[in-house]
This record gives sequence, C-alpha cells and structure tokens, in this order.
Amino acid sequence: MFLGSFIKYQIANVEIHLNTIISTWIVMAVILIIGVFYRISVMKTLQELKNYPFKSELLIPKAISIQNIFEMIIEGINSINQSILGGKIADKYMVLLVSYFIFILFSNLLGYIPPIIKYEGQSLITPPTSDLSTTLALTLISVITYNIIAIKETGIKNWLEHFIFPIPYIFKMGKEKTAIFIGIILLPLFLFLNIIDIFARTLSLSLRLFANIFSEHLMVEKFVEQIVENNLVFIKLFLYILTFFVMFLGLAASIIQALIFEVLSAIYIALYLPHEESH
Repeated sequence: MFLGSFIKYQIANVEIHLNTIISTWIVMAVILIIGVFYRISVMKTLQELKNYPFKSELLIPKAISIQNIFEMIIEGINSINQSILGGKIADKYMVLLVSYFIFILFSNLLGYIPPIIKYEGQSLITPPTSDLSTTLALTLISVITYNIIAIKETGIKNWLEHFIFPIPYIFKMGKEKTAIFIGIILLPLFLFLNIIDIFARTLSLSLRLFANIFSEHLMVEKFVEQIVENNLVFIKLFLYILTFFVMFLGLAASIIQALIFEVLSAIYIALYLPHEESH
C-alpha cells in the first residue's frame, strides 16, 4: 500500500501509478533537453577555441549559462566524491554518481509546478520522488551498482569477504586454534548482520528521500486547499506566508536530499574499497 494521491491502474495484479510515470518521463525529457543544449554549448566553445590566440576575448569569463551551471554542479559534486573515493575511482564513476543527483533534484523540483493538469481529480504532474516505488527503485539501482563496482574493483573474493567482515581479519590474526574456533563460531552471526546491514541501507536510503519529499508536497497541498476553502482574509494571509515558508524549506530539502542520496551511494562504494584507494 503506497502513501500519496495517485492515479492507479491494475495491470496483471501490478499497481501502476500513472501520474508518477508521466512525471518521471517529464523529468527525463527536461534533463535530455538541457543535456542537448549543454552539448551544443560545449561544442560551440571548442569550435571558438580553434581561433585562439587570434581572439583573446575567448579567455574572458562568460555570463552564467547552461554550460557554466552544469560544470559548477558536476565539479562540486565530483570534488566531494574525490574526498570519499579518491580521485581515480571518483572520476571513473562520475557519470553514474552525478546522474543520481541530477535526476533526483529535477524529480524533487517537479513538485513546484502547480497542479493545473488533472485527471480523475488528481494532478498528473507530481514529484516522482514522493512515490515510494520511485525511491525504492533508485535505491535498488544504487545497491546493485555499488556491488557490481565492488566486484569489478576488488574482485569477487574480497567482495564475498565483505559479507563476513571482520571474520577474515580474525583468521589472519594467526593460525592458532583459538582464533580459528572463534572465527567459525562468529561467522554465521556476522554473515547475518552484514546482510541485514544491506537491507537497512536500502530501506533508509529510499525512506529518507521519500519521507522528506512526500511530507513537504503533502503539507503544501493541504495548505493550498485551506487557502481556497477559507474566506477570512487574515487566515488566508497567514496560510500564504506559511505555505511559502514550507516551500522554501522544501526547496532546500530537495537539494540536500539529492546530495545525500548521491554522497551515500559514493560512501557505500568506498566501504568495499581498500583504504589506500578511498579516504
């Protein structure tokens, strides 16, 4: 049972949320369009640089543009990832990690579009991240990819040892019978705890993002309903101020939650890496 107001359909006993699907496609279309403009801007800049040094004005910083904004976002996020993963690994998986941030940010911001397009009494445009199915899908993608990256970067042996950590270190302490006996006794316990840890990461990563976006979207929706229904000018004014305050906090939360998801995904990759490769 999902929380929220959705346009629901049943297809082969699977519940489909029409407004979530439409909103997700809108987010992807917006990102694609901005990406195309970004590429055009980059190619234009590279073409202009062919005329350097005959046109020295090319070195003068330009006003804020789509290219500048994207580059600032990418460089800022990648610098955070480099502090977590190290420069080599962060640069290698920059596209994946930055994609988390951009998609989640645009999904969160979609909630600020007024519900002017409705179907069956529900808005067709809602933030996809206010749907638990979306945040859970994003988390599953993150969990699967960081495990694949772990196998690729450290090998399947080290990846499997991570599930029984710190048993391998107990065995390496020495070949004494006591260490081996303790390791064997504790192995099932640590295997269980490490598997639970992965499930806990999955739940916390998806629920944190969903709860923040859903609660802010729901609060604004209820405040708007009260503004429409209430006829007292003083109360309307108070509700307007309260709504804008909640929206301002929600805007900050939209950016922060997108960054948290991205940073935690980077941290989960770092947990599998040798200490000399991550910081």
